[in-house]
Amino acid sequence: MRILIVTGSYPPMRCGVGDYTHRLVESLSINSNNKIAVLTSIKAGNQKGNYFKFPIIKKWSIFEVFTYLSFLKKWQPDVVHIQFPTQGYGTGLLPWCIPLINFFCRIKTVQTWHEGYKFKFFLVTLLKSIVPSCLIFVRENYVKNNLGMLFRWMVRGKEIFYLPSASAMPVANLTEREFYEIKEYYLAKQNRLIVFFGFVYPIKGVDLLFSIANPEIDQIVIAGNIDYESNYSKKILSVAKSEAWFGKVTITGFLPASKISELLSVADAVILPFRNGGGDWNTSFHAAMLNNSFVITTSNSTHGYDSAKKTYFAEVDNIDEMKAALEKHCAAPRKYSKSKIGEVDQWEIIANKHEIIYKRTLNHSKISKKIK
Repeated sequence: MRILIVTGSYPPMRCGVGDYTHRLVESLSINSNNKIAVLTSIKAGNQKGNYFKFPIIKKWSIFEVFTYLSFLKKWQPDVVHIQFPTQGYGTGLLPWCIPLINFFCRIKTVQTWHEGYKFKFFLVTLLKSIVPSCLIFVRENYVKNNLGMLFRWMVRGKEIFYLPSASAMPVANLTEREFYEIKEYYLAKQNRLIVFFGFVYPIKGVDLLFSIANPEIDQIVIAGNIDYESNYSKKILSVAKSEAWFGKVTITGFLPASKISELLSVADAVILPFRNGGGDWNTSFHAAMLNNSFVITTSNSTHGYDSAKKTYFAEVDNIDEMKAALEKHCAAPRKYSKSKIGEVDQWEIIANKHEIIYKRTLNHSKISKKIK
């Protein structure tokens, strides 16, 4: 079977969905006998892997349809699996049309929807929904919680599956000496290390860190890209330079995955105060858990402390609740513990479930709503 994965972003491009797709493709290429290819943006470069990589799309505008059709004819996939959305697509119309193009080319389509859709996306969502295709959601109860009534009508009668995500970051394998050296480096003479990592956007709630953490004892590390020209980033920088927080905030910019994992493995608390709610769909959340971090995040469906996940799920924008959770569950500094290397590879499980979907989609079989 020939599987084509379509994504607008792919490492070294910076995008959470791109990182997710990379981990999926890597696992599929190792654990499957199928031929796997990735069609992505030119900016992704030509790094080699155990699969075919075609970074040939300049822009994802509708004018690239001929590039896409030419590629389909050349590579002849049996199933096309497209990821929605990715930052690499930009405002291009082509990705939304790919399921329709595949239908007329008699190629089976699988779609993964990572985000919900608002009414302004109605027409383009209709474009990718009006033809037969299998839908994969990384969020539990996605249709109920993330789609309005009109959008629910679009997906009615389609094969729908919930496949939870996993960490896009590796496990840090630090010695005890390395653990304390790295922690001391980031702490900068404060007592407690508070970490956020990812894109610095308003929806991520990064500004809330300064209200949740305590400047008397905390050092905040923001590990991720920051657009120094945006009003939101200027707001973050202004608070970081204020009298209360001056010298107690580190903004690292982009870090390699291995360095992010090391930071997570020494953090006293990882705070992800997403304004759209976090949860098992988020690869950042999984990366923190994989590195045995205590996590505070938000949720629209789960509430309170989950001891198995070392995670407190708070109400969105509830600063007082997140502040109280930090003081209650992170009173003492984190101590060294061995990494979780040797645990079951969640991406292998996820890849195996995808392969089942690909095979049965190709064979016109009805797939069980729950894949074990």
